[in-house]
Amino acid sequence: MKETTVLGIKLSVTTKEELLSLVKTCIQQNEKLAFVAINARKVMRAREEQEMARLLETFDVFLADGASVIRSSGVKMERITGVDLMETLCAHGEELGLRVFLYGSTKEHNEQARQALQQRFPSLQIVGGCDGYQDADVIEQINGSSANIVFVAKGTPAQERWIAAHKQEVRANVFLGVGGALDIWSGALRRAPQWIQRLGLEWLFRMVLEPRRFVQLPQLIRFQRLVWKEKRKRQVREHGITEERN
Repeated sequence: MKETTVLGIKLSVTTKEELLSLVKTCIQQNEKLAFVAINARKVMRAREEQEMARLLETFDVFLADGASVIRSSGVKMERITGVDLMETLCAHGEELGLRVFLYGSTKEHNEQARQALQQRFPSLQIVGGCDGYQDADVIEQINGSSANIVFVAKGTPAQERWIAAHKQEVRANVFLGVGGALDIWSGALRRAPQWIQRLGLEWLFRMVLEPRRFVQLPQLIRFQRLVWKEKRKRQVREHGITEERN
């Protein structure tokens, strides 16, 4: 799988079709596979916090979650959010042989999400679930359920910490951090309309719905400044090389 970087943080250049094949192979061969969704905030946290940088290095596939990271990479690639990949995997659950465990959110929203997913994908095997608060025995629950894929909805960086710390002792094969996906499936959280997603403004939609997120703005501004500086440095280097050749 091809990779590129944004401000030194990895991005996988891939497609949903390629990821479906990767998951299928992983399950058939009883291997481990961990996905992490990369957006501008996560890039900045990884640059500013050693713990986040170390956590990201433990993952296998780096989803291009944010429109801004895709634009900044300068590489043509498909935007794949954790929420979208979760839905795609569930839609192909039968052919992939998925046995799903839902981990995270509140007990009520977890159960509502399970019901909504089961209604949308009747053939999907959802073999267990646990909220993200009363989870002292979650590893035992997952292993007892014979799940082979775990959707972890605990938010960043909690879900990344959990996957990094426990993926080897959990007998499931595939791990995907999905943030607020269970709240969306439960109906408790509204996702941006498709036209807003296409414009790359889903982050702004979330901020309007959840004003507490406006504290993230300075970090997003720093991201854009750093990207601009990196772009200018490349242009200067490339210009210098061109002059030398001439």
